[in-house]
Amino acid sequence: MTIVTSYDCPDIDGIACMIAYSEFLNASGMPAKAVYYGDIGLEVKFVQQFTGYFPVEKHSGEYGPDDRFVLVDTADPEAMEPTISPEHVIELFDHRELVFTEQFINARKTIEPVGSCATLIVERLKTHGFVPSPKTATYLYSAIVSSTVDFRNSVTTARDKNAADYLKTLIDLPDDYTKRMFESKSNISADNLYEVIFQDISPKTIGGKKTCIAQIEIANLESTLTALKEELLTVLNRIRKEEHLEYFFFTGVDILKGYNILLTIDGKSEAILSEALGIPRQPEHKTGSILMRKQLWPKIEAVIRRLEK
Repeated sequence: MTIVTSYDCPDIDGIACMIAYSEFLNASGMPAKAVYYGDIGLEVKFVQQFTGYFPVEKHSGEYGPDDRFVLVDTADPEAMEPTISPEHVIELFDHRELVFTEQFINARKTIEPVGSCATLIVERLKTHGFVPSPKTATYLYSAIVSSTVDFRNSVTTARDKNAADYLKTLIDLPDDYTKRMFESKSNISADNLYEVIFQDISPKTIGGKKTCIAQIEIANLESTLTALKEELLTVLNRIRKEEHLEYFFFTGVDILKGYNILLTIDGKSEAILSEALGIPRQPEHKTGSILMRKQLWPKIEAVIRRLEK
């Protein structure tokens, strides 16, 4: 069996890629299933409810000795399920600069700088003349719109727009679909703040130091973070302690107004962020445009590796 999976607690991009690529493999005569582990976020739940379709299995137990894996929306062995051996991965799809492909010695690799991993999957399907089902196309379109922040993110490419335009010919969505999807993941309160943030963290070890960037993408970011300031600091300190993080960064993205609020909760992380972005050293910084986590990682990694030499 071929298992199509992603990183811990996948977002809509990872889930959409799992669904679409497993659908393609099965249609091609290669038995496959989409499997996730961890939890899924509010945006995934919105698309699940909208489509009434969720052909993804939550993993439990152990994989079989003959199972082989396709990783989508990640090429980081630290981010995938620990029971998966890198040598059993037969294919990779990722759209990030920070990748660790040398550890996947048996994998075919598609690592290209586009706004959404779903774009790479759409292109692969089109190359093989495979048309995804309408519900799968809805997942893929949702992923591209989400990852590019409705095509306003600076990492958006013409390939993302072309893929989304193609998918729109396969589906019929209401005019307010994107707004409703974005609003679905903005329902953050003191009660679910820890869950929302923890669901989308991906610690990495850089220069021997465990490092993490937590990211949320919501509407009305500034007013939400202001109202939840004390709770947010408590949650960030809790995660830093639980995950034993040496460096910890938080970035919030306003998905309607197009800016970030960057936070640090300790002096060392504050100094690294200041140097990485060339910004004044302070615990909070508001950007003038969107800066996604995948753009932050290479900059932060470069500073940490220099300091830890």
